Amino acid sequence: MHTRVTAEPSPMPTFNVHTRQEPKSEFDINEGKTKEEKMKAQYFKETHIDDDEPDYEPEDEYGRSRIHAWVLIQKKQRQMEKSIFIEPSTGRTYDLDQSPYYTIEGIFNHLNFWINMDPSRDIDQMNMEFEEDVSGEWEYVMIQKKKKSDNEEAEEEHSEEQSEEGEGDEEILDMPPPWSPKLFIDKDKFKESCPNGEKTVFYKKCKVDFFAECT
Repeated sequence: MHTRVTAEPSPMPTFNVHTRQEPKSEFDINEGKTKEEKMKAQYFKETHIDDDEPDYEPEDEYGRSRIHAWVLIQKKQRQMEKSIFIEPSTGRTYDLDQSPYYTIEGIFNHLNFWINMDPSRDIDQMNMEFEEDVSGEWEYVMIQKKKKSDNEEAEEEHSEEQSEEGEGDEEILDMPPPWSPKLFIDKDKFKESCPNGEKTVFYKKCKVDFFAECT
Protein backbone atom coordinates (compact mmCIF):
# COMPACT_ATOMS: atom_id res chain seq x y z
CA MET A 1 0.00 0.00 0.00
CA HIS A 2 1.43 3.20 -1.05
CA THR A 3 0.72 6.54 0.75
CA ARG A 4 1.28 10.00 -0.65
CA VAL A 5 3.08 12.45 1.51
CA THR A 6 2.30 16.09 0.80
CA ALA A 7 4.83 18.66 1.87
CA GLU A 8 3.45 21.57 3.85
CA PRO A 9 4.11 24.93 2.27
CA SER A 10 6.95 26.84 3.85
CA PRO A 11 5.86 29.95 5.79
CA MET A 12 6.22 33.29 4.10
CA PRO A 13 9.15 35.31 5.40
CA THR A 14 8.15 38.19 7.76
CA PHE A 15 9.76 41.59 8.20
CA ASN A 16 9.73 43.82 11.30
CA VAL A 17 9.00 47.40 10.28
CA HIS A 18 10.30 49.90 12.84
CA THR A 19 8.30 53.13 12.99
CA ARG A 20 10.42 56.19 13.40
CA GLN A 21 9.53 58.75 16.06
CA GLU A 22 8.98 62.36 15.19
CA PRO A 23 12.36 64.05 14.91
CA LYS A 24 13.08 66.54 17.67
CA SER A 25 15.77 69.20 17.97
CA GLU A 26 17.68 69.28 21.24
CA PHE A 27 18.47 72.94 20.56
CA ASP A 28 14.78 73.84 20.23
CA ILE A 29 13.98 71.89 23.39
CA ASN A 30 16.67 73.67 25.38
CA GLU A 31 15.63 77.04 23.97
CA GLY A 32 12.02 76.37 24.92
CA LYS A 33 12.99 75.45 28.48
CA THR A 34 15.17 78.56 28.78
CA LYS A 35 12.38 80.79 27.48
CA GLU A 36 9.87 79.23 29.86
CA GLU A 37 12.21 79.72 32.84
CA LYS A 38 12.73 83.37 31.88
CA MET A 39 8.98 83.95 31.63
CA LYS A 40 8.44 82.35 35.05
CA ALA A 41 11.23 84.46 36.56
CA GLN A 42 9.82 87.64 35.00
CA TYR A 43 6.32 86.86 36.27
CA PHE A 44 7.66 86.15 39.75
CA LYS A 45 9.62 89.41 39.71
CA GLU A 46 6.53 91.42 38.74
CA THR A 47 4.26 89.81 41.33
CA HIS A 48 6.59 89.39 44.32
CA ILE A 49 8.74 91.68 46.42
CA ASP A 50 12.01 90.43 47.83
CA ASP A 51 12.52 91.83 51.33
CA ASP A 52 16.20 90.87 51.16
CA GLU A 53 16.78 92.86 47.99
CA PRO A 54 19.48 95.52 48.52
CA ASP A 55 18.38 99.15 48.37
CA TYR A 56 21.01 99.99 45.74
CA GLU A 57 24.04 98.54 44.07
CA PRO A 58 27.12 99.32 46.20
CA GLU A 59 29.55 99.17 43.27
CA ASP A 60 29.37 101.36 40.17
CA GLU A 61 31.90 100.99 37.36
CA TYR A 62 31.58 104.69 36.50
CA GLY A 63 32.05 105.83 40.10
CA ARG A 64 31.93 109.58 40.66
CA SER A 65 31.79 110.33 36.93
CA ARG A 66 28.11 109.39 36.72
CA ILE A 67 25.76 112.41 36.77
CA HIS A 68 22.34 111.92 38.30
CA ALA A 69 19.45 114.01 39.65
CA TRP A 70 17.29 113.29 42.69
CA VAL A 71 14.96 115.08 45.11
CA LEU A 72 15.80 116.68 48.45
CA ILE A 73 12.99 117.17 50.98
CA GLN A 74 13.95 119.57 53.78
CA LYS A 75 12.55 118.97 57.24
CA LYS A 76 11.87 122.60 58.12
CA GLN A 77 9.63 123.13 55.09
CA ARG A 78 7.63 119.92 55.58
CA GLN A 79 7.56 119.74 59.40
CA MET A 80 9.58 116.52 59.30
CA GLU A 81 11.99 115.12 61.87
CA LYS A 82 14.86 114.94 59.36
CA SER A 83 15.66 115.81 55.77
CA ILE A 84 15.63 112.99 53.24
CA PHE A 85 16.57 112.18 49.66
CA ILE A 86 14.11 110.55 47.24
CA GLU A 87 15.36 108.46 44.31
CA PRO A 88 12.97 109.25 41.39
CA SER A 89 13.62 105.99 39.53
CA THR A 90 12.52 103.77 42.44
CA GLY A 91 10.64 106.05 44.85
CA ARG A 92 12.87 104.96 47.74
CA THR A 93 13.89 107.38 50.48
CA TYR A 94 17.33 107.72 52.05
CA ASP A 95 18.74 109.57 55.02
CA LEU A 96 21.29 112.22 54.10
CA ASP A 97 24.14 110.22 55.63
CA GLN A 98 23.00 106.84 54.23
CA SER A 99 22.33 107.61 50.58
CA PRO A 100 23.94 105.98 47.51
CA TYR A 101 25.07 109.38 46.19
CA TYR A 102 28.63 110.64 46.31
CA THR A 103 28.39 114.42 46.20
CA ILE A 104 26.23 117.35 45.11
CA GLU A 105 27.17 119.85 42.43
CA GLY A 106 24.08 122.04 42.64
CA ILE A 107 20.61 122.37 44.16
CA PHE A 108 17.70 124.31 42.69
CA ASN A 109 14.05 125.03 43.29
CA HIS A 110 11.52 127.36 41.67
CA LEU A 111 13.17 130.43 43.21
CA ASN A 112 16.94 129.98 43.10
CA PHE A 113 19.96 127.86 42.23
CA TRP A 114 22.75 127.04 44.70
CA ILE A 115 26.20 125.86 43.59
CA ASN A 116 28.46 123.70 45.75
CA MET A 117 31.84 125.42 45.78
CA ASP A 118 33.70 122.20 46.71
CA PRO A 119 32.01 119.16 45.06
CA SER A 120 34.96 116.92 45.99
CA ARG A 121 33.51 116.59 49.51
CA ASP A 122 31.15 113.76 50.36
CA ILE A 123 27.54 114.52 51.20
CA ASP A 124 27.96 113.66 54.88
CA GLN A 125 30.60 116.43 55.10
CA MET A 126 28.39 119.14 53.61
CA ASN A 127 26.33 121.77 55.32
CA MET A 128 22.88 121.12 53.87
CA GLU A 129 21.52 124.44 55.20
CA PHE A 130 22.51 126.00 51.88
CA GLU A 131 19.82 128.70 51.94
CA GLU A 132 21.26 130.23 55.11
CA ASP A 133 24.93 129.44 54.45
CA VAL A 134 27.40 132.17 55.43
CA SER A 135 30.59 130.08 55.33
CA GLY A 136 30.98 130.22 51.57
CA GLU A 137 30.34 126.51 50.98
CA TRP A 138 27.36 127.39 48.77
CA GLU A 139 26.91 130.22 46.29
CA TYR A 140 23.49 131.34 45.10
CA VAL A 141 22.83 132.48 41.54
CA MET A 142 19.62 134.49 41.73
CA ILE A 143 19.42 137.48 44.06
CA GLN A 144 16.22 137.27 46.06
CA LYS A 145 14.44 140.26 47.52
CA LYS A 146 13.69 139.56 51.16
CA LYS A 147 10.42 140.58 52.75
CA LYS A 148 10.71 143.62 54.96
CA SER A 149 8.59 144.96 57.74
CA ASP A 150 6.77 148.29 57.56
CA ASN A 151 9.44 150.01 59.69
CA GLU A 152 12.24 148.73 57.48
CA GLU A 153 10.42 149.89 54.35
CA ALA A 154 9.86 153.36 55.84
CA GLU A 155 13.54 153.63 56.81
CA GLU A 156 14.58 152.48 53.33
CA GLU A 157 12.36 155.09 51.65
CA HIS A 158 13.78 157.78 53.91
CA SER A 159 17.33 156.74 53.14
CA GLU A 160 16.62 156.68 49.40
CA GLU A 161 15.37 160.26 49.53
CA GLN A 162 18.60 161.35 51.18
CA SER A 163 20.88 159.28 48.94
CA GLU A 164 22.77 160.90 46.11
CA GLU A 165 21.87 160.42 42.48
CA GLY A 166 23.75 157.69 40.61
CA GLU A 167 23.55 155.13 43.37
CA GLY A 168 21.23 152.32 42.25
CA ASP A 169 19.88 149.33 44.06
CA GLU A 170 21.21 145.86 43.45
CA GLU A 171 19.32 144.36 40.53
CA ILE A 172 16.92 141.58 41.48
CA LEU A 173 17.03 138.51 39.24
CA ASP A 174 14.29 135.95 38.76
CA MET A 175 14.51 132.33 37.72
CA PRO A 176 13.85 131.97 33.97
CA PRO A 177 10.42 130.60 33.03
CA PRO A 178 10.18 126.89 32.19
CA TRP A 179 10.60 125.92 28.54
CA SER A 180 7.73 123.42 28.61
CA PRO A 181 4.14 124.57 27.98
CA LYS A 182 1.60 124.76 30.77
CA LEU A 183 0.43 121.34 31.87
CA PHE A 184 -3.22 120.65 31.17
CA ILE A 185 -5.06 117.55 32.44
CA ASP A 186 -8.57 116.74 31.36
CA LYS A 187 -11.02 116.82 34.27
CA ASP A 188 -12.37 113.32 33.58
CA LYS A 189 -8.87 111.89 33.29
CA PHE A 190 -7.90 113.63 36.51
CA LYS A 191 -10.80 112.01 38.35
CA GLU A 192 -9.70 108.57 37.16
CA SER A 193 -6.20 109.06 38.61
CA CYS A 194 -5.15 106.01 36.59
CA PRO A 195 -4.11 105.54 32.96
CA ASN A 196 -6.51 103.08 31.32
CA GLY A 197 -8.41 102.80 34.60
CA GLU A 198 -5.71 101.08 36.66
CA LYS A 199 -2.12 101.42 37.76
CA THR A 200 0.43 99.84 40.11
CA VAL A 201 2.79 101.85 42.30
CA PHE A 202 5.85 100.21 43.85
CA TYR A 203 6.98 101.53 47.22
CA LYS A 204 9.76 100.34 49.47
CA LYS A 205 8.99 96.69 50.36
CA CYS A 206 5.41 96.84 49.02
CA LYS A 207 3.24 97.62 46.02
CA VAL A 208 -0.24 99.17 45.72
CA ASP A 209 -2.82 98.63 42.96
CA PHE A 210 -5.09 101.57 42.12
CA PHE A 211 -8.33 101.32 40.14
CA ALA A 212 -10.49 104.12 38.78
CA GLU A 213 -13.94 104.51 40.25
CA CYS A 214 -16.72 102.45 38.61
CA THR A 215 -14.30 100.46 36.41
